[in-house]
Amino acid sequence: MTLSCLMAAELALYASCFVCGIVTAASLAITQGNLGGLCMLYGTVDFNNLTQTITATVSSPASLCYFVSAISVIVAVTCFTLSLYWLYSCCIDGSMQRTRVWTTLTLGLCGVFLFFLLISGCILKIGRDSLCSSIVKAVDKITSCEQAQGATWATAFDGHQFYTRLHNAETAVWVNFFLWIIAGGLLVFQICLDRSPTAVEGFGGGAGGGLQGPLQGCSALTREFTAMSRDQCESVASSVESMLEDAQRVQTQCRTRSDQLALSATQLRVESAALRQQAETVQLDMARVRRQLDQLMDTKAAFDASERTARKLSKQL
Repeated sequence: MTLSCLMAAELALYASCFVCGIVTAASLAITQGNLGGLCMLYGTVDFNNLTQTITATVSSPASLCYFVSAISVIVAVTCFTLSLYWLYSCCIDGSMQRTRVWTTLTLGLCGVFLFFLLISGCILKIGRDSLCSSIVKAVDKITSCEQAQGATWATAFDGHQFYTRLHNAETAVWVNFFLWIIAGGLLVFQICLDRSPTAVEGFGGGAGGGLQGPLQGCSALTREFTAMSRDQCESVASSVESMLEDAQRVQTQCRTRSDQLALSATQLRVESAALRQQAETVQLDMARVRRQLDQLMDTKAAFDASERTARKLSKQL
């Protein structure tokens, strides 16, 4: 009966994780669609003073949003499949017991999901904060992202409820993360119960001695798992922070190079205009020289004609 209660609690957690995964994927997909298909996590915006509209200037690769959505969809599909499988087993076989290997595999899957959900949560949190910081800096009259939802955006963008959807997606990811932590704790507890055949009897009959040995082993295993999870979370957090720092550094370098290229393009346009003016001046000088040369040729022809006439007159004399 104990294992059945644990399985029922686990199925409830799977159903909740399924809902959280769907909420995350749907919220992020709707936001990306309303913003012209751009992934605005870690993006920047600009404010057009003439039209009084907000437009996106820099966006992240679309694969970043696809990654977060894919993780949520995979978690949701897995939870839905597990729920259907155990409900089918309960209805057809009349029991929901599983082997120790299956429990261990499910615990490993739980660890994998926790890892990717942690990364997804960090991406949504830091990416949304970066976008909000850009909006607050670009628009003077706006002091928070909630106010930007009511502002006028460019034609290709619909900023209505974008912050609310991103916030919902982030909240769903963190709720999903903590639900999987609880599911992992239940799986660890089941493994501890499976190690002692008398655990279920002691638990069901109310005798405290039957659970003492398994609970001690469960406590030790839980401490090891917690310590290992803490180390993994710290390493993941440090790696994510380093990746974000690298991304910000690359973004800064790209902006600097873009400014340099814009300055170089402006200088080239100025030099091109100067060269064009010089070419026009040279063409005018050449035309003037050509006219003077034609005048000299005409003068020379007239002088030759006068000389020939003078020679004829001198011969006649």
